[in-house]
Amino acid sequence: MGVLLSSLTKPGAAQVRVINRVPDREVAPLGTLDELLNFKDEPLLCAVEPLSDAIKRSKPGHPRTIFCHDMDGNYKQDRFIHGTDEANVYRFHHWQIIETFIYYSHHMVTIPPPGWISAAHRHGVKVLGTFMLGDDDIKTINIVRGSGLTSQVATQLAKVATVGRFDGWLVSIGCKMDRSCIPFVKDLLSAITTEMHKAVPGSLVIWYDAVDVDGNAKPHNELNGKNAGFLDVCDGIFLNFQWTEAMLQSSAQLAGDRKTDVYVGVDVYGRSTKYPGGFEMYKAVQQVRRCGLSAAVFAAGWVYETQGKRNFAKHQYRLWSFPDNCCSEWRLTKPPLSTSFCQGFGSRVFAEGQAGHFRLIRVWFNLHKQQLQPRDQGNMLCNSCCSVKVHLEEAYNGGGCLRVLFKPNPNQPDVKPYIRLFGCDFPLGPLAVSYTFKNISFTSSAGQDIAIVLKARRAAGETEEIYLGMTAGLPEGDHYTVSREVIRRIEDAAEDPRACWVTRKYQLEDLRGADGAILEEIGLHFRCSDRETNVCLLGQLDVRRPADGEKAVSDEKATDKAAASDDSSSDDEPERKRLREELYGLDAVIAE
Repeated sequence: MGVLLSSLTKPGAAQVRVINRVPDREVAPLGTLDELLNFKDEPLLCAVEPLSDAIKRSKPGHPRTIFCHDMDGNYKQDRFIHGTDEANVYRFHHWQIIETFIYYSHHMVTIPPPGWISAAHRHGVKVLGTFMLGDDDIKTINIVRGSGLTSQVATQLAKVATVGRFDGWLVSIGCKMDRSCIPFVKDLLSAITTEMHKAVPGSLVIWYDAVDVDGNAKPHNELNGKNAGFLDVCDGIFLNFQWTEAMLQSSAQLAGDRKTDVYVGVDVYGRSTKYPGGFEMYKAVQQVRRCGLSAAVFAAGWVYETQGKRNFAKHQYRLWSFPDNCCSEWRLTKPPLSTSFCQGFGSRVFAEGQAGHFRLIRVWFNLHKQQLQPRDQGNMLCNSCCSVKVHLEEAYNGGGCLRVLFKPNPNQPDVKPYIRLFGCDFPLGPLAVSYTFKNISFTSSAGQDIAIVLKARRAAGETEEIYLGMTAGLPEGDHYTVSREVIRRIEDAAEDPRACWVTRKYQLEDLRGADGAILEEIGLHFRCSDRETNVCLLGQLDVRRPADGEKAVSDEKATDKAAASDDSSSDDEPERKRLREELYGLDAVIAE
């Protein structure tokens, strides 16, 4: 009937590694029941981004997507609270595709590292840890049951999530047990769900289909009479991966109005499945969603473990290049929107286009520092005429920026050089919009330009597009006013525009007031000839209400300049060092 999630391993992967926790530097799992019961309410010694309340995800009744991350037991370089000095590690930035991120390991209580939590929360994605009892844990079940510890276990799990600032649990109990034990397991699952909902409003508890009502430790790969009762007492069920189309149809029929709470497992390794894995795993997600069910992508570390670390970034873009019918809604519901597009790693730290030269380890990885990531990424955009990828050799702020390339294809003259950045759903005006870019095209034909595009919908339903480029392009009519300011950040590079970061600032007003348009999308447009390849770096985008602007900009400049300063002989060097560590999570190793 299938294999348990807890038993899936990759070649050479260890089931459980002993991880010694250093409280002020790294996060570790809890390996025993005693560790869970004795867990103390000690806050993390770092800031964790709260779950954004400004991002709208899937509409009620629409299928959702979970990414369950298990890579060789996890707790690799991501476990360090303040980052690490390795950049070539597994990372993820396709947050607009998923609703929930599960951090999974083979320990009893898996606590997600705060870097993952911050990056996910910034994009409106919930993060779950894992509570797992495997083949040999029937003794633990009997202790909890016999000692009346159900309420205490549930309360402690809620405390762990509250302290760790994440949003719930995947509960996986996969040990064979007597049928008489099943009511207790349901009570435990119900108690965990109740305590989590009280402790963290909006939290989720999802049951993994590892044991059935007969006490058999085997998944059924579908929702049926053997496992549906567990769904009744929690927020969702995570089905195993070895399903068929008939199983999907049967699951959807039985789930009724809770179809989207059924998360169908999709194994990227494609182990004994009827669907393709690897780079074609999106086809399985499509198949699941066509039945009205949700998907749970598991073991996407496949791309890092099997395709070569050297080309990880390229293969990661390819793996997560989902077609639109695999993707859920992602919309910002209120400003501000501010991002440097940094993915949380790099070889240097930049501030206003200048690389910091303070004496630190150069390469770095810290998911805390990942900024909002755009919808369109990868090599296969605009009918394969366009690519959007991270660029590390230079950036405006942080460790990287977006490198956007458009290469016209004479056989596809109707392809529009447009990239979706962020979906939105809030009144358009008034807005202060600024963006910083660098044109690095090899040609500089007259009229070549880039523009930020605001796509809006009027009250009557008509769509409007506003182009904010070298000049502003407004819809017909006198509905808008716009003013523009251009700031060249590196004046001594004016002889070569390709070496110069340029910031454009706009003040936009919708004169219709309360009857004005609703902003639905922000994108990037190339204005170019039909023969020339165009390349630009997008280093910063900021969209906010004018009243919110000046203080945020001045505060950001102050911290970025401090972080990039190389004045190590200054009297305030200890404070600079502290600020650098706080901002970028790097160990300040002074070269004697």
